[in-house]
Amino acid sequence: MGLGLGIDAGGTATRWRLVDREGTCLAQGSVEPLTGHLFSTAAEERAKRISSELAQAVTQTGRPAGIVAGITGLTRDTRAEAVMRGILAEAFDLPSARIFVAEDMWIAYLSYFALGEGILVYGGTGSIGYYLSSDKQAIRIGGRGNLIDDGGSGFWIAREALKAVLRKEEESPGDGWTTPVGTALAKALGGTEWDTVRAFVYGGDRGRIGLLARAVADAAQTGDLLSLNILREAGRELARLANSLIKRVGPRPVALVGGGTRLHPIIGAAFRQELCAPVDVIDTDVDAAMTAARLAALVE
Repeated sequence: MGLGLGIDAGGTATRWRLVDREGTCLAQGSVEPLTGHLFSTAAEERAKRISSELAQAVTQTGRPAGIVAGITGLTRDTRAEAVMRGILAEAFDLPSARIFVAEDMWIAYLSYFALGEGILVYGGTGSIGYYLSSDKQAIRIGGRGNLIDDGGSGFWIAREALKAVLRKEEESPGDGWTTPVGTALAKALGGTEWDTVRAFVYGGDRGRIGLLARAVADAAQTGDLLSLNILREAGRELARLANSLIKRVGPRPVALVGGGTRLHPIIGAAFRQELCAPVDVIDTDVDAAMTAARLAALVE
């Protein structure tokens, strides 16, 4: 039976779906986040370990005949793509020709649009604007990682909130952590002592920090002005990505996707308000891993 495995590897998890030729999902699950940042031996070894764990979980149901994987931080036609394809081929004992690996936005785009049809803006752990032309040429806006930008992302939201709380605490000890957003962050962090905060922030990865954005959204639900302002600015940052693409490829429908965009309605409202052209905005969620799996099931 020709089964297809779809992999959607984002900053917080690697989601997978296994489907049959008819596109029916037979099994699904998630493992640790995979990344295309294979710039060291340690990173490659980590990718091998996670891929092995993924293979063990998938093959409990069946062995895929083809794999389509969208992986964050990976660029096509690079050494990292070849390495990742080789890692998956070894883990699943498949010829590399039966494995298609691309950046996660490639798969996400095709989940919403035909080639060249629309613009994708993603706000999750990171952020990016993405357009895939009719001849499969990608235009990326942003997506440069949290060390450079990732404006409007979950990581960005968490960082802005932490910065504001800590600066308030420095100016007037006791006033930062007692604000609604400070209280919500302290609960998520496990305390307010600098050693506790530092261990959380610098002892984990960007995905873990990005999860703190949920605490900011919780505070915003209480009407906290600081949290609302940060989330509003996040929507504006995401709109900048869309506007840059609209100026380059012309007005097209825009899909606003990713868990970070669903944290609070003010993000989507600010996004729409800042768009430079009157275009349709799609804000429904589509299962990118399922899209990838159904494409994989068609591999001959």
